[in-house]
Order: sequence, then C-alpha cells, then structure tokens
Amino acid sequence: MRTGFLGQMVLLALALLLVFAPGADALILSYQTPAGSVDSDGDPVSVRADVSTTGGVLTVTLTNLQNDPKAAGQLLSDFGFTLANSKTGQSFLVNGSILSSQGIERTIANDGTFNIPGAPVSALWNLENNVSGGYRLCDLCAGGDSPAHTIIGGPSNDGFHYTGNSSITNGSHSPYLFGPTTFTISIAGLSSDIYVDSAFFSFGTEEGDNVRGQCILSCLPGRVPEPSSLLLLGAGILALSGLGWRTLRPTK
Repeated sequence: MRTGFLGQMVLLALALLLVFAPGADALILSYQTPAGSVDSDGDPVSVRADVSTTGGVLTVTLTNLQNDPKAAGQLLSDFGFTLANSKTGQSFLVNGSILSSQGIERTIANDGTFNIPGAPVSALWNLENNVSGGYRLCDLCAGGDSPAHTIIGGPSNDGFHYTGNSSITNGSHSPYLFGPTTFTISIAGLSSDIYVDSAFFSFGTEEGDNVRGQCILSCLPGRVPEPSSLLLLGAGILALSGLGWRTLRPTK
C-alpha cells in the first residue's frame, strides 16, 4: 500500500514538472543558425536570436557567436522572422515600430586590437514590415546604418586581437556592435499567444546572404522539443518502469 502511495506521489510530481517546464507556450523562443552553417564565401557563421513577447512588447536580442571572424561576410546584418498565433495557427502580421535598441560599439584598429567598451548606444537598425509575410530587423536596408553597426563576435583566443583580413581591421565597417544587441518593438495586438514561427539571418554588407534559423528553445508544436522537456519525459518513463517492476516483483 505504501509503495502504491509513493508511486502515485512520484507520478504526480513528474506530471507537474512536465506541465510547468518551459514548453510550447513559453514566452521566450530562441533561434540559431544550424551547426555547420557558412556564408556565401564558405566561412563559418554562428548567431543566435532570443525573442520574447513578455508584457505585450516584442523583444529581440541578437548575438554573434562566431569569434574572430575572417572577413566581413561573417558579420550579422539582418534578422527576418514571421509571427503566428499559437492557439489558432494563423499568421500574425501587424505593422510594428522599434521603441528602443541598444548595443555596445566596438572599433577595431589596423593591428586587430579594439577599444574598451563604453556605454550602450542605439543600434541604428530599422524594422521593415510585411517582408515576405513577416518582419525584418535590418542594418542593410534603408534606414539602417550599414556598413557600420553590423554585429561582430568576440576576438581570437588571446582575448585581445582580431586576426581577420582587412575587411575587419581597416575601419571601413567600424564601429561594429559587439555582444548581445537588444531591440524592443511595439506591435498592436501582440500577446503571449504570438510566437516566432520562422526566422532567417543575413550576413555581410550586401543583400542576399541568408541562412535559415533553427528553433532551439521553447519550440512550439511541429518543432524540435527543448532538451528539458525530453529529459523530464524520459524521467517519467523510467519512473513508470521502476514502479511497474516493484509492483510485479515477488514479495518475500
């Protein structure tokens, strides 16, 4: 009897964990370039976008994860995305505008050294509405600051220098934005039911070098579940197996 009661309690706890674990209806989703992604020149690219609808405002944080880029083609210059309603499955498209943005400027000298970070500045990107049925946060478009203010990754392993070619060190694209760069966007009617259902990233200082993003966190139905949900599901299965074995095991 005691074993049965404990089993019920374990199953209840696991069920609660599964219900309240970050999952399909979470407010924050993350997209990243798939492993092995490259730009049009064959150089590796790796970036991430974290998107939140908390408080009725869309917040996008972009980070370039590719350290010590070889060339300007590896710089993040645009983020495109579409929105949908998680309850109805219908696409959501209402014109939005950037309320604020901020990032840290980084200027790289000819010898690859860079400035000490100062206070955050405006990213000076623009938001385009109704681009292929969605939105585009862009440095390359009209109203952006290209060729300046593309988003760059960290320096080389020594932590003090960039070793890329002259497109990185000759000053033609400085200042860059470094580290997480955040945009807050006002969109009428936005709620926590609205989520990013597709995304792409653009690289370099010319239009068209795009890499489709892959959902990696809090993915909704039809996308890859996040690891925490899979681990909890596995734990639940193991618990059920263990309880079944204890129930069937002969008593002494």
